[in-house]
Amino acid sequence: MATIKDIARELNIGVSTVSMALNGNPRINEETRQKVLAKAKELNYVKNGIAVDLQRKSTNLILLVVDDASRPFFSRTINAVQRKVSEYGYDLLIATTFNGHIETAKRYISERRADGVIVFTNRIEDEDVLRYACKDMPIFVIGRYLTAEHVYSEPLSNVTQGEEVVEYLYNKGYRKIAFVKALPHTLGTIRRFKAYRKALTQLNLEFNEEIVFNANGSEYEDGYRITKEIIKKIDQIDAIFYSNDDIAIPGVKCLIDHGIAVPQRVSVVGYNDLPYSKLVTPALTTVTTCQTTTSYAVDILIAAIRNENVQPIIDQYVQELDERKERLIIRET
Repeated sequence: MATIKDIARELNIGVSTVSMALNGNPRINEETRQKVLAKAKELNYVKNGIAVDLQRKSTNLILLVVDDASRPFFSRTINAVQRKVSEYGYDLLIATTFNGHIETAKRYISERRADGVIVFTNRIEDEDVLRYACKDMPIFVIGRYLTAEHVYSEPLSNVTQGEEVVEYLYNKGYRKIAFVKALPHTLGTIRRFKAYRKALTQLNLEFNEEIVFNANGSEYEDGYRITKEIIKKIDQIDAIFYSNDDIAIPGVKCLIDHGIAVPQRVSVVGYNDLPYSKLVTPALTTVTTCQTTTSYAVDILIAAIRNENVQPIIDQYVQELDERKERLIIRET
């Protein structure tokens, strides 16, 4: 591939002259500019956008890294982020770490392909966030607490709604509460399972590993398939806590298809309050999630990019944290 140096050598002029001509600098006369453009076309020269961005230290992009962009929950997240980013005149670039494929996301971060980054997956480890965050590319992490110079994260509550789910079921008289993991490595599953274990301990309920199940996915088929396995042990279970609605909804369908009444025989609770969780029959009891965190993340990044004081934004978010927190939504299951 031809470079600016190739064009300069062919025309016997300086590299800086070629660069200014290609970028329309008025200091270059029209005759020289036309010669440069003609030679660039002849040599099939293509401008290196990455090099230009690095030179000017700006891409006008915010990078969002998620594990699986196809999930309904992350579709909502992406929509919220792109709307907020566009308000500031920026564009959104999305990279995924689906099935552990992290190379592209890590390369985009290490090469500073964006002006700021939102990391919403634990596939990008803390050490990588700390290594690459800098003044020219601040990073905001969601779902874990990590702070350092040019690194920001959401304040995490001491009480998660995973604990509230177990306490709610306990107060309804349930004692044999199963837990179903979607993808075991995801931030949501890790946090909710930890809360599940903690709540069992606080309520003096025995942890039974035999009624902890792994769906290994968040597709409809994953939820239905794992629930068929749960049914084999249904005598040991009177309530099921699914780590997200994606697998809870097909789980309820599977239970009913196999003649197991919900909630009369077994109670079900999901997580994330997906739009269709209230449209299914019976309507799914679930937990709302805080979508405003993504708006907060963008506000923080833009302020950091512009070298503005981020503390007022942090203070306001902390002050409003109680209104933003996740809440148990009790429906029919």
